[in-house]
Amino acid sequence: ALLLLFLCFSTAESFAPSQTIKLPCCYSPPPKHHHQACGGNSRLQPRSCSNSNTSLMTILPRRNFLQSSLLFGTVQIIRHPQEALAAEETTSISSIISPAPLSDESKPFHSAAYTLKEYTNSIVASRDTNISPKEVYDTISSNYLQEAYDAAIKSNTTPKALDVGAGAGVSTEVLYRLGYHEIDALDWSGEAWTRYVVEDPMGYCPEGVRFYELDDERYLDQWRGANSNTNGGGGGRGDKQQLFDIIVFNFAVNEAKAQQFAKELLNKQHGRLLAPINTSNDYWLKQTYQVMDSEGKVLWSAVDVGAWSVQFQPDVTQDTCSGIWCAPFNGFQKKR
Repeated sequence: ALLLLFLCFSTAESFAPSQTIKLPCCYSPPPKHHHQACGGNSRLQPRSCSNSNTSLMTILPRRNFLQSSLLFGTVQIIRHPQEALAAEETTSISSIISPAPLSDESKPFHSAAYTLKEYTNSIVASRDTNISPKEVYDTISSNYLQEAYDAAIKSNTTPKALDVGAGAGVSTEVLYRLGYHEIDALDWSGEAWTRYVVEDPMGYCPEGVRFYELDDERYLDQWRGANSNTNGGGGGRGDKQQLFDIIVFNFAVNEAKAQQFAKELLNKQHGRLLAPINTSNDYWLKQTYQVMDSEGKVLWSAVDVGAWSVQFQPDVTQDTCSGIWCAPFNGFQKKR
């Protein structure tokens, strides 16, 4: 034992005391809420931490390092000092190193409710909002709606989507993942959006996504006001109407409303609208999923999607809406 201790300290002397170990430093403060414009809502800023540069967090003389390590009886330090140093670096700073965050420009939209969806079942997101069964989001990702995105890219325009009844933002994230990074999301109740997109540390809303705490009728009034002096077209910026390549309804509507939105707000060349249409006018207990073009022509329909029979919450703006999802039980104030 004495011979081993002698050899250890002899080897330690071969290192110059002035040599130092540079440990990477990355400080990650707790995330803070910055109330900045994101469609009228706050957004959560990423952690302001980058480990791309290296700084001296701790300067250790190699002799002291080896001597302190010998207290643990680690003979391997003498045989492979560089491996031991690397191991010590990992152990010392593992608890404070975190990956460099994405910049605001590249960080994608995310709702903390996105992983909660499941097949055939609805999940309560707030008093006024459910997370729809996963079959709904599979339908949004269908080829019919993908065609609109491909056409927009081919025409060198930015794909734009309108998410009506966005709720907790799950459908918004599905659209974002499809490539629609310019999205108007709206819901008369902003409670679920605030909970899962704004306040949850995992939620994030980039500038291209704008949330409006409005029902569809009030949103349509505002859209008409903003586009009253513009020309029809593909929805580009400038003097053209802000038309959408895709419109998704996440609540039951009568056929007339779906056709109205399709004819007024869809891109005239390739726009597509997906909506659960009441099987009979004002009958809110059963719907048929339909895809329409900009003329209101039905391109596809389905009564059932997988094992799920299509049924959504009713349209709160309609006088025939009744039950817990409707006024006066949910606090909604209809436009007069």
